[in-house]
Amino acid sequence: MLSRPEILLQVAEVRTLTTRVSAYRLVSPYGERLPPWQAGSHLNFRLPSGRARCYSLCGDPANKSEYWIAVQREEHGEGGSLEVAKAFERGVVVRADPPRNGFPLVENGRHHILIAGGIGITPVIAMIHHLKRAKASYFAHICARSMKETAFREFICDEVKAGRAALHHDGNDPAKRPDMAALVGAAADGVHAYACGPAGLLKAFAKATEDWPRKQVHVESFAPEAKIVEGDRPFQVTIASSGAVIDVPASTTLFAALKAAGHDIATSCRQGICGSCMVPYLDGEPDHRDTALTQDERREFLTVCCSRARSANLTLDL
Repeated sequence: MLSRPEILLQVAEVRTLTTRVSAYRLVSPYGERLPPWQAGSHLNFRLPSGRARCYSLCGDPANKSEYWIAVQREEHGEGGSLEVAKAFERGVVVRADPPRNGFPLVENGRHHILIAGGIGITPVIAMIHHLKRAKASYFAHICARSMKETAFREFICDEVKAGRAALHHDGNDPAKRPDMAALVGAAADGVHAYACGPAGLLKAFAKATEDWPRKQVHVESFAPEAKIVEGDRPFQVTIASSGAVIDVPASTTLFAALKAAGHDIATSCRQGICGSCMVPYLDGEPDHRDTALTQDERREFLTVCCSRARSANLTLDL
């Protein structure tokens, strides 16, 4: 049976990027090279409280000796960012799954348009590192409230000076937000557009790219999205350890049904991109809707945040 991998990382450095955002340099506690990763990847952390939280890698993918993440503290969130701010002190060893990528660059793209809002800048930083090294064509639009609240501002300002990026500051005034259609432009062969940021930015991006071929539009969202679609059917889940049978209505996610029955499985993204909620199944045919699991993993695991069943029943190894 496949086992869930895990790596240990030591916090080697903490940097303050803005009043709300801190960056963390992570290394192997044993001085080893870290698992390789690609731009757009994230790490899913197992926090001391039992929470699972995923954060985009924002360093240089070519650097095999360290990872960088940046976390924005959310005072009224679910508590993950506040726990990171408290627990990730220099010298502390933390647990994470190996890097996964649900937001990859298209390697053969002729030109790449990168759009980031707020802390959505994190995967874009890694993309810029990669594209610059590959001497690929790209342009980045970085949206933030002000220069003071722009994370990685020195790096981005260097990109602006080089003519490869633009900064857009709106002072938190919706009327001053940039024209997304103007930033994106018209679709063209080989041109790919990427966006990461808050819901408002992604909504504007979706409208601006609604006429684009879907394979040329790439999005990473902050907000959990329950993957309920028209035509979903109800099914049942059997818990192998107890024999209990749980009904999963068409309008309810598997995660929600399990939680209501007392199975509180750790989740992070709730979109099927981080893999933190994968559980083994023993029987039945899952309807995999994630982008996190490999084909080998899908033979034994499913992600409860977004997966459903093609069969009438699934038996979970819980």
